[in-house]
Amino acid sequence: MAVNSDRIMIVGCGNPDAGDDSVGLEIVRRLREQGGCGCELRTETAPGVDLLELFPLADVIVFVDAVVSGVDPGTIHLTSLPSTELESRALGSLSFHGWGVGEVLKLANALGRPAPRLFLLGIEAGTLAEGAPRSAAVDQAIDLLVERVSALKLLLQRFEVPPIRRFFPDDQSFPGAV
Repeated sequence: MAVNSDRIMIVGCGNPDAGDDSVGLEIVRRLREQGGCGCELRTETAPGVDLLELFPLADVIVFVDAVVSGVDPGTIHLTSLPSTELESRALGSLSFHGWGVGEVLKLANALGRPAPRLFLLGIEAGTLAEGAPRSAAVDQAIDLLVERVSALKLLLQRFEVPPIRRFFPDDQSFPGAV
């Protein structure tokens, strides 16, 4: 299904000092270094109800964060939000401020505010210990996402994403593969 989504915002979430939980922040940092990829770039270390203020700024918002679902570290998950299958570490309903994407969407609806199309680009975490370095598999996923962000943008602008798609480490089906 084609859509007209010109404004894409990428929001990197996480804790910079907790191993793989820094993945969203690192992806946004690298995209900024490369010139921004034509997207609005933001970071959130403790998202809450203030996420509502991002809604009018984009047609599509992609939250990038660590997830823990039990598959191999470095696995990339792409899903529409809200999702019943997968939850971002920072954006879940038990986030630091007690507000997750689900609660913010309900508030937007109650206030009569339109919501953009929301996605979670989750990277399966291996280590989340305070002070730990990122795992090699997560660094590999970061490299892949930064390299192929243009193909990912096209996918999100033009098509509906199935409820959840998983791209396992070394998976050549990730958008932009040659």
